[in-house]
Amino acid sequence: MSIASRKYVIGLTGGIATGKTLVLRMLKELGAYTIDADDLAHILMRRGGPLYQPIITEFGRYLLDENGEIDRSKLGEIVFAAPRALAHLEAITHPIIVAVARQLIAQAKADVVAIEAIKLVESGLAKECDAVWVVTAPVDVQLHRLMTKRRLSSSQALLRIEAQLPQEVWLARADVVIENSGDVMATWKAVQRHFAAIPRALPTVELARATETTATLELAPTEMVRQIQVRRARRSDLAEMAALIAHATRGERQLNESQIMERFFSKGYFLAYAGGQLLGMMGLHAENLIATLDDCIVRSATLWPTVGKALLGAIEEDARQLSCEVMLAFLRPEAGPMATILFENHGFTRQQATELPIKMWREAAELYSGDGSILMVKRLLEHQIMRPI
Repeated sequence: MSIASRKYVIGLTGGIATGKTLVLRMLKELGAYTIDADDLAHILMRRGGPLYQPIITEFGRYLLDENGEIDRSKLGEIVFAAPRALAHLEAITHPIIVAVARQLIAQAKADVVAIEAIKLVESGLAKECDAVWVVTAPVDVQLHRLMTKRRLSSSQALLRIEAQLPQEVWLARADVVIENSGDVMATWKAVQRHFAAIPRALPTVELARATETTATLELAPTEMVRQIQVRRARRSDLAEMAALIAHATRGERQLNESQIMERFFSKGYFLAYAGGQLLGMMGLHAENLIATLDDCIVRSATLWPTVGKALLGAIEEDARQLSCEVMLAFLRPEAGPMATILFENHGFTRQQATELPIKMWREAAELYSGDGSILMVKRLLEHQIMRPI
C-alpha cells in the first residue's frame, strides 16, 4: 500500500495519445478518485502559480502570450526539440507536482486512487503507487489521434511520439497492460476486469439498475417543474441517451453502443427525468479550469424553459465547484431559438471563438468550430485561479 492513508493507488501511464484519459475516466466510473498530473501542471504554471516564475526564468519571457500566461505550445516546441531542455523543465516541475499529488491522495475519500501521468516513473510518482497500469496503442493510432484531436501536423505529432520512451520500456514497468486501439467496449471490459482484481478495492459501482416501462406523461408546466429530477448519468443510461439523441435530431444522429459509450467516458452527463421519462441531457467536460458544455438536448423545444433550466442550473453548480473560470456552451442548430433564449437569460452571451479574451479559452472553443454550433459564453470567475488546492 502507498504511504498516503493506506489507499490503493494506481499509477496510470503510457505513451502520448494512447488513451490514458479514457481509461482514467473509466476508473472514475468504477469508483476510483482520479488525478490528472497534466492538469495539475497546467494549473501550477498559471501566472502566480509556483511553476510560473521558475519556468520563465529558465526559458525566457518569449513563452508568454498576450495575457502574460505561459504559452504551452511554445514551451512544447522548445522541450520536444531538445532533450536537455525537456530535462530542465522536468527538474522544475516534477517535485512540485509530486508534492501536490501526495496531498490530493491523502485528501481522497475513496479507497482506490488513480493518477494519470505520462512521466509517472521519471517524476517519482510511481513510488506513491501500488500498481502501474500502462495503456498502449499502435503508433499509427497515436498519430491519428494527435493529428485529429490536437490538430498537430504529421511532423509535429511524430516529433512528440519520438521524444518519448519506446513502448518496450513502458511495458517493462507494467503490472497491468490495457490495450486501447480504439474499441471502447474492449477497453472497458479490460478495465473492469483489472479493477475487480484490486485488493481491498471498494465494490464496483452498480452499473445495472431496474428499468420500468412508463407511459409518456403529459404534465402541465408548473407540475413539470416540481417533478423534474436531475442526476448524473450512469452507464446503464446509455441506451436511453442514444434514443433521446435520435429523437431530438429526428433520426439524423443515430449512435451505436460503442459511439455513445465513447461519449460517456469523454465527459460527465447530467440527465433530467420527470414522470419516469428521460426528458433532457447535457454533457460537461472540465479541463484547465474551462467548462465546455455540449450535447444540450431536450425531448421537445417547449421543454427548454423547464427541463433545460433545471439541467443548466445543475451543470453550472458543478462547474463552480470545480473552480472553473468560464463556461463555453455549444448549441447545435437543432436546439433551436428557445435554447439560445434560455442561455441568454442564464447570463450567457453569444460570441465567436476568435473574440474570447484568453488564449486557452479560444483554443478550447476552436476545437468545436466547424460543426455549426452556436458558442455561448459565461464567465464564472473574475480572477483566474492560480492554485489547484
